[in-house]
Amino acid sequence: MPVLKRDNYKIIFLIFLFIWISLFPLPIHFKYNSIFKLIILLFLFSLLFSKKIIFKISDFPLWFLLLAWSINIFSASEKLLAFKTYLDLVIPLVCIYYLTGGNSSTEKSLYLLAKVISVVSIIVALGGIFEVLFAYNPLYEKWIDNYFYKRYITGFVRPMSTQFNPAPLGTYLVGSLPFSFFLFKCQKRFSRFIGIIGIILGTVVLILTFSRGAFLGLVSMITTYFLIRKRYKSMLIFLMIIVIIILGTVNLPYPLNRFGMNLLIGQGGIASSFRMERIFMTIRILTRYFLTGIGFQHFRIRFYEFYQLKYNVPYEYMIADNMYLTLLAETGIIGFLAFFIFIFSILKRGILKLAILKDNPNMHFYLTMVILSLIGFLVNMAGYELFYWPNQYLHFCILVSLYKNFCCFF
Repeated sequence: MPVLKRDNYKIIFLIFLFIWISLFPLPIHFKYNSIFKLIILLFLFSLLFSKKIIFKISDFPLWFLLLAWSINIFSASEKLLAFKTYLDLVIPLVCIYYLTGGNSSTEKSLYLLAKVISVVSIIVALGGIFEVLFAYNPLYEKWIDNYFYKRYITGFVRPMSTQFNPAPLGTYLVGSLPFSFFLFKCQKRFSRFIGIIGIILGTVVLILTFSRGAFLGLVSMITTYFLIRKRYKSMLIFLMIIVIIILGTVNLPYPLNRFGMNLLIGQGGIASSFRMERIFMTIRILTRYFLTGIGFQHFRIRFYEFYQLKYNVPYEYMIADNMYLTLLAETGIIGFLAFFIFIFSILKRGILKLAILKDNPNMHFYLTMVILSLIGFLVNMAGYELFYWPNQYLHFCILVSLYKNFCCFF
């Protein structure tokens, strides 16, 4: 395993950060959230004072996003909550973006990061396999309260592992699988072995979560891979297989039918009354708060103000259940467009960088895997409030910082 030089401290930080989001469940993140933010802020300020951080004009989409997201605080009925959520989102994004981005990474250090991501994701996946086989997770049985545990550990087990819930576990594996695939394509035997184990276990557990967002994220990643590699025939065959799966699982028992037409796309899925009503609620919110939205975390707080059906809704389901709808309702058109400008800018820079890296096939393929991870996340965000789950949001921030590594150095 390669030895890191002192100037690769940023990759070391990324490694510890990935271990933090992988092995420590949600309640631990909540408990130590303030300490975590303080630590990364101290690191950031130390680099600022030592003049090791350089602000560039290419960072404008990030700073525009930070400004746009701050405006909703003024329209929030509970401004303290909105401001706290704003800090929870902004501090990790800015700190990780500058602490781990830039021109200090080498190919060896990025190989090491891929190995760590793959190995740790294997550990997380093994935790999911253990749950499925024994219907038991010692984390939630003995040490950590988990509201979802009894629901998903009973009957047909949907694994949670260290990620607290099947859907976030699926998201975690979506973001990790491309790095295992990168190792599988390496020439070294040990790297290939880690990669194939990571691919097999990660894919199996991802499917066993029966998370529809993670499933669609996986499909989007594989489709994008074929597009980038210009393997159009393989892409068509793959999509035909997916269509067969969607049609063939319609009449299977729960949860196997979650990938079927009805529960994936039809009246039990994307077109369900639950999700359509959330779209209508967002439209009602925008008619009154078009520019600024109603404030972070306020979709739930002001739920019945915009919910026109006569049914009582359990607290758990008083959400948009879609990060894009949540951003649109809570930050308005300004915050929503700022997020898309930010995402478009980093995707554009990454795709342009692919052309430059054609003479470096290893790093070209590595960047391709980073792009696939981010696309998987973006598709998955339509399935739940991904940014309000700290583990998954930090995972997103890591992917953004890797973009910065490539666009500034390689």
